[in-house]
Amino acid sequence: MAKDMTPPDETLLDIRGLSLEFRTPRGRVKALRDVSFPVRKNRIIGIVGESGSGKSTILWSILGLLSGNAEVTAGEVLFEDRDLLHTSQRDLQAVRGEEISVVFQDPMTSQIPVLTYARQMFDILYRRPELSREEKRRMAVEMLEKVGIPDPAARIDQYPHHFSGGMRQRAGIGMALLTGPKLLLADEPTTALDVTMEAQIIHLLQELQSETGATIVLVSHNLGLIAELCDDVVVMYAGEVVETGDVRSIFHDPQHPYTRALLECDPARIEKQAGKLPVIPGDIPDLVRPQHGCIYAPRCQRVIEGVCVTTPPPNAGTAGGHARCHLLDGPFHDPEWPPPAEVLTVKAGETGRPAGPKKIGEEPLLDVSDLNVRFRTMGALHARLKGVADPFVDGVLDVSLSVRPGETVGLVGESGSGKTTLGRAVLNLLRSHGGAIDFEGEQIRNMPERRFKPLRRDMAMMFQDPVGSLSPRKSVRALVTEPFEIHGISGVDLDAEAERLADLVRLPKPLLGRYPHELSGGQARRVGVARALALNPKLIIADEPTAGLDVSVQGEILNLMADLQAEHGLGYLIITHNLPVVRHIADRLAIMYLGRVVEQGDAEEIFRSPAHPYTRALVEGIPQPDPDRRRTHVSISGEVPSLMNRPVGCDFATRCPCVQPRCREEKPPHFTMNDGRVHACLFPLK
Repeated sequence: MAKDMTPPDETLLDIRGLSLEFRTPRGRVKALRDVSFPVRKNRIIGIVGESGSGKSTILWSILGLLSGNAEVTAGEVLFEDRDLLHTSQRDLQAVRGEEISVVFQDPMTSQIPVLTYARQMFDILYRRPELSREEKRRMAVEMLEKVGIPDPAARIDQYPHHFSGGMRQRAGIGMALLTGPKLLLADEPTTALDVTMEAQIIHLLQELQSETGATIVLVSHNLGLIAELCDDVVVMYAGEVVETGDVRSIFHDPQHPYTRALLECDPARIEKQAGKLPVIPGDIPDLVRPQHGCIYAPRCQRVIEGVCVTTPPPNAGTAGGHARCHLLDGPFHDPEWPPPAEVLTVKAGETGRPAGPKKIGEEPLLDVSDLNVRFRTMGALHARLKGVADPFVDGVLDVSLSVRPGETVGLVGESGSGKTTLGRAVLNLLRSHGGAIDFEGEQIRNMPERRFKPLRRDMAMMFQDPVGSLSPRKSVRALVTEPFEIHGISGVDLDAEAERLADLVRLPKPLLGRYPHELSGGQARRVGVARALALNPKLIIADEPTAGLDVSVQGEILNLMADLQAEHGLGYLIITHNLPVVRHIADRLAIMYLGRVVEQGDAEEIFRSPAHPYTRALVEGIPQPDPDRRRTHVSISGEVPSLMNRPVGCDFATRCPCVQPRCREEKPPHFTMNDGRVHACLFPLK
């Protein structure tokens, strides 16, 4: 993998000494510094690292899509001996889409919402005047079929909003491959997808790469995705390449302390429930300031005082590539580094959780019984004219669950399974149409807002998008104290409360004067936690609390939530599709599918021995950060059925690998097992 080890005729793309800066009011941000690595033909190379390490910047440098304040100060990007950094704009436009294509992170924003997929794919083929419209349509339909879109001949005339998230990403991959590019760039292609869709996209990319012989550069902070999909790996930190190698060398014998720390922090590698998760201390350095020595030294567990901070590390050759570290080469070489795999080099985050068993209350704080939330599909007059007697769909159907003080309940399921709808109904943000919601023994379902508002002091929500849920016009100080103003609480020192809350969530006090766009993802998440805790609530509903965060930052947020729960006896309802994370924080799990809870019970028992086939598919669908544990098949395939076409029998029957004829005819009730778990399956797993 090292550049000098790769024959030139095997290299499709060669990045040499790339350095790039962004001009900002604070100074020049040195975003990339001397980045070098080759991309070999017919292979998949993964670029991994924390947010802010420069992964996506490399992709935009290749494509020439950098912002106006960017300046390449040194280096070359050689694509088949053409330097893309010094290619005319006209020639670069000819390369984009034809020879180099890209799959973007968010298909909803990268695809044009007012154009059908047919029109968008015709536009991609505009450089092919020799093809007739019928031939272009045939090529587009064949590509949609190849990427697994059902009934492609009809669905090609639909718009992006008609497709689910997984189908939109598949269509995006199809559009990127339509011209038969030599190089495919993929920027976090599975970040917003649940585990089953992620598994399908992984297998799709593998099959298409094998079939077309394309070379793929994949950017991700998901270590399981990298291990599952890639042949070679580049590890980046704060704008520098710290280690490269083949995927097995990186995951089985990492040489750089940062690579080792990243792997140790991944919750998916910790198979048993952990009271606290490992975290890398500190933050990525400010790249406006001059950097001396090793860029990772301030956070390194094995830093050599007086050396690492002042002296640039040597670029040492390794078995699979190379790594920059004093421990590996030079006068400070340590023959005992790296230690055996079972020795942890990163400490678990500090937590205030007391020793001994968790203190969980006896009586439920929140008790939901047979809850039903319905959505109207057409107006009353339209329904009457169409002869539709029941113009509604059930977004949440006969759901029952409870949360006790000091307990964490994980609500898990694919996108569209009704998790967020349930959370919003509990907080009276949606009207429900049946069942009961009790909070501390009081019936609150559909309670008038005038009566419900005082209860909001005891119930708080953490939203999925930490930056988007914060007003961009308010400082952090104003945001964390806004709940006091909303509820008319007077007689408090708001500045003192802001500092108290900052201390509570371990947010540096200088950040109180900043605005949301000036925060990192982890810092914005801490602001959301502080805001939720402002009025000392008893129940917190957290919607994807670790979505989009790096593995180390995930550990910090989860450890913080554990601390606060231990100190204040909080009840948590965690809405997520991140199973490796929820395993370490949840006492109980509720698995949702198509609006119903199909299994519920002790978290460890469910992971150890799932009773419902859907639960087993979710557990087996977790990509493992180990290239030797790659899955040979997708646990479940296909899309979640439409709520408007709910199956007659079991909701999961159309995708279940264990389906029986009875399942297609009879809706399973909820059964209670001997260990207290509840499931909705006519033929539970043994």
